[in-house]
Amino acid sequence: MQVNTCIRELLDARAISPRRVSAELGRSSEFVRNVAMPTRSPALATVADVADVLGYDLAIVDRETGEAVGTIEAPRRAVPQTSDEASR
Repeated sequence: MQVNTCIRELLDARAISPRRVSAELGRSSEFVRNVAMPTRSPALATVADVADVLGYDLAIVDRETGEAVGTIEAPRRAVPQTSDEASR
């Protein structure tokens, strides 16, 4: 499955609008809609952030065993919070 299709399907599965996810990411209202367009090839970090907002993780899976050998951490989660953000 192409990443753009995957993003659209994840949005549909959670019944969450691209605008809402964009707002959660602190991006322009059209950000997620734009990265999910068939002509786009979003960065892995962007896909991880979108998946994270939707409640999913990205995993590296061994094709032979089906074992998840690693999870891609959403960059937005790795950014240290300021004291104002931490108190929310």
